[in-house]
Amino acid sequence: MALARKGCSAQDMKAFCPTWTEEQLRLRAQWLHTCDERAIVESFEGFHADDVFADFPKIRVPVLLITAERGEVVLPQDVREMEGLFGELAHVRVDNAGHMIPWDNEEGFYKAFGQFLGQHLVRVPQAC
Repeated sequence: MALARKGCSAQDMKAFCPTWTEEQLRLRAQWLHTCDERAIVESFEGFHADDVFADFPKIRVPVLLITAERGEVVLPQDVREMEGLFGELAHVRVDNAGHMIPWDNEEGFYKAFGQFLGQHLVRVPQAC
């Protein structure tokens, strides 16, 4: 974020996000400087401090939890705790992915989500 506040290019972002497309890198470089670092830190810390787990047993629909192989927010112990609280929890850890799972491994994300839905999902190209 400090680099983005000074001004960075898509090429600069590639060091942090080597698997992303040129379009994704440009978008990140364009908008990252607008993020509030305090909000990001508070959200990250809140995930581990807020007691969201108390409500999980009340959920009565199938739930899919998609986590990233290189993710550092949802930890293995969080997944184990969730598995004990949900009636129906499907968990898929997407290989070669970090925080931005669909951008790091789009095919893996669609495969995980599609298996949960019972449908083969593919990315639909955006019209110009």
